[in-house]
Amino acid sequence: MKSEVKNEVKREVQSTSPLKRVKSEVKTENKTVPRVSRNKNTRTLSSPFPKYKLPTPAMAYRALRELESVHGIKKKPTNTSNSVPVLDSLVRTILSQNTTDITSARAFKQLKTRFPSYEEIEVAKLKDIENEIKCCGLAEKRAQVIQTILHTLRRERDELSMEYLHKLSDEDVKKELCRFKGVGPKTAACVLMFCLCRPEFPVDTHVWRISKRLKWVPSQAATREQTYLHLNARIPDEIKYQLHVHLVEHGKCCKKCAKNNKPRREPIPFCPLTVDKK
Repeated sequence: MKSEVKNEVKREVQSTSPLKRVKSEVKTENKTVPRVSRNKNTRTLSSPFPKYKLPTPAMAYRALRELESVHGIKKKPTNTSNSVPVLDSLVRTILSQNTTDITSARAFKQLKTRFPSYEEIEVAKLKDIENEIKCCGLAEKRAQVIQTILHTLRRERDELSMEYLHKLSDEDVKKELCRFKGVGPKTAACVLMFCLCRPEFPVDTHVWRISKRLKWVPSQAATREQTYLHLNARIPDEIKYQLHVHLVEHGKCCKKCAKNNKPRREPIPFCPLTVDKK
C-alpha cells in the first residue's frame, strides 16, 4: 500500500502542469504543489488515516479544474452583515438532512410563513411545527430538534439568536452545535462553510461516494465521518467550498458518480473525473 500511494502521489505531481496557473508555489521533496495558507480560525486538523497521503493538494486542485470545465466556476461566499442569520442556516440544514434541496427549501418557507418569528416556533405546539415541515419526512424528530434548540437558547442566553458563533473558533462552533441532539458533524460543517464562511469540507452522500471511487480514502469501508475528518485535513483551505459544491452537483448528474448510476438530474455527456491518471 505504501509503495502504491507513493507512486500515485508521484504520478499526480508529474501530471499537473496546469497548476502553473497557481501563482504561489512551494517545492516539497522535489515536488511542486500549491501553497496552502491557513485561516486564523483554522486549527491543525488531523485525519483518522494519518499515513494515507491522498488526495494530494495537486489532486484536489486538478479535480476542481476538471469539474469547473463541465459545471462552471463557483464563487466562494463572503461573510458580510447581509449574510443569512446563523439560526436560519442551522434550521435549514436540519431540514435538508436526507432529503433534496428543493424539498427542504419548501419546508423552511412553509415553516417561516406559518411562524414568521422564532419566538412563535418556541411556544408552538409540536404538531403544528410538524405539519409545516412534513414534506421533509421525519417531521416529528426534526420539530423536536428545532424547538429544543430554541428552548436551550432561551434558557442559556435569553435570546433566539446564534450570531455569537461568529466570534468562536471553528472547533468551538462545532462543539456548540453538536451538543444538540440531532445536530451532527455534517450539519455543523455546513453551517461553518455556507454561513460562517470558514474553510470547511462537509461530506454528504455524494462527496462520500465520489471520494471512495477516487480512492481519496484508504478503504471502501470508511464511514462518512471518517471521510469527512480525512478530507477536511487533506483538501487545501482555499478550495474547500468550491470543491465541495462541485462534487455535490456532479454526484447528481453524472452516471458514473451517481448512486446506482442513476443521476437525479439530466445526465452530463461524460465524467471529467477518473480513478487513475497515468
